[in-house]
Amino acid sequence: MNEYEDGATYFVTLECFQRRPLLARPRVKQLLLNAMQDTKKQFGLHLGGYVILDDHAHLLFVAAADSEHLGPMNYLRARLTRTWREMEPGADDIPFWEHGIKARVLVDADDMRAYLDYIHYDPVRHGACERAYDYLWSSLRARVDQGHYTEDWGVLGPPASLGRFAPHG
Repeated sequence: MNEYEDGATYFVTLECFQRRPLLARPRVKQLLLNAMQDTKKQFGLHLGGYVILDDHAHLLFVAAADSEHLGPMNYLRARLTRTWREMEPGADDIPFWEHGIKARVLVDADDMRAYLDYIHYDPVRHGACERAYDYLWSSLRARVDQGHYTEDWGVLGPPASLGRFAPHG
């Protein structure tokens, strides 16, 4: 039995303060990726998928059985904020993240697949790219390399699994 077998799978949305495009620059996106990797190691998480857009990010992760989502996500947000403020002179009083963390516990493999599809199609939905595979700040390329998706996934339109989500503005 592995440490994740009885753990929970979480879908998390982290929003920049007032949905400002604080993650727009590649360097800041990379800082968030670094913070995600550090958080993964620090808390023993299995990162199933992610996407980083200009004003928000989505993550899907599995926490070990004795873990939960608030500690790791607070750690990740604090780490990113600290490194961002170090590289942005005068940013000490500027909030980076919205208060609160939007999280959902996923119940089964179908739920997990639907949320991974949502994550990977989000850059297309927001107009950041025309083809999901072309977006660099997503776990889709790694998932293609692992054989879970094809490179042309989503080219013909949104995956059917997105029908289970309420429309977004």
